[in-house]
Amino acid sequence: MPDAAARFDVTTIGETMLRLSVPTGHRLMDSSAFEVAPGGAESNVCAALAGLERRCGWVSQLPDNALGELILRRLRAFGIDVSAAKRTNAYRLGTYYIEFADAPRATQVIYDRADSAASHLTPQDIDWSYLLDSRIIHLTGITPALSDSSYALTKSIVEKARSASCLVSFDVNFRQRLWSEDKARTLLKPLIRDVDVLMCSVRDAESVFGVTGSPEQVLLGLRDLTNARYIVMTVGATGVLGLDGERVLKQAAVPVQIVDRVGAGDAMSAGILDGLLDGSLAEGLKRGTALAALALSQYGDMVMTNRKELASILQERRADIVR
Repeated sequence: MPDAAARFDVTTIGETMLRLSVPTGHRLMDSSAFEVAPGGAESNVCAALAGLERRCGWVSQLPDNALGELILRRLRAFGIDVSAAKRTNAYRLGTYYIEFADAPRATQVIYDRADSAASHLTPQDIDWSYLLDSRIIHLTGITPALSDSSYALTKSIVEKARSASCLVSFDVNFRQRLWSEDKARTLLKPLIRDVDVLMCSVRDAESVFGVTGSPEQVLLGLRDLTNARYIVMTVGATGVLGLDGERVLKQAAVPVQIVDRVGAGDAMSAGILDGLLDGSLAEGLKRGTALAALALSQYGDMVMTNRKELASILQERRADIVR
């Protein structure tokens, strides 16, 4: 692991949007009120880690208005350092809308994020001394999909982190409404080649990178695409697989009553990083499945938890009521 004396345990960069949702059973087309909360893959990861008392810094660009201030206030409340976030009067805040549903209807998500402030960040906008002063930099495939400048920024981060001896974690996190599978494959392959930790769902491995077979075969197939020391592949409700060098690890999912599906993958990423910060991918897989279950049991993108609650779940000391 890089120097533990770094200012941060984890830094990240990405877009956090405003999420507006209606309860299960209500329709967006007929709603008169919305629940409002921030949501973004990278800040979701930081929120979970900050709850575990990890030092986290988040970099982005927000409009210099009340909506941008709302995002900053919420992230600060989770314990995330946002001092390097830029403000601008030139661009808008991205938003998205959720209509929750149970079978036979599917949950619907509508994005309104084109030309957002975060998508206009360039390498020249970044305080590199802040971003690189970290044990791990966590990135996702969402950021390079936002714009050409966002792709250039992600590429620069991977390059600079290597020279700064900072580990790079990368979650593929493919979003079909941002780019096609073909474009994602072409542009992500050179990015993931030089990361240290690669995270990918089995679905994205198959559809974006064309890796097929049993889950174990797909996991090993991802190894051909990257020099990463650690590879993690989620397999839905089954759980997660990990590759630590030549060692294949498996971790079953934690049973859960699902309340809100959004943000579970980011909670998984947070648990994996938390384990790696303590030097163990196996421990990271255990913590990741526990945090993912917590995220599924809560409303909102950002999981609220602490070290004591996580330890209780890991020890299987769960109770219906805690008095």
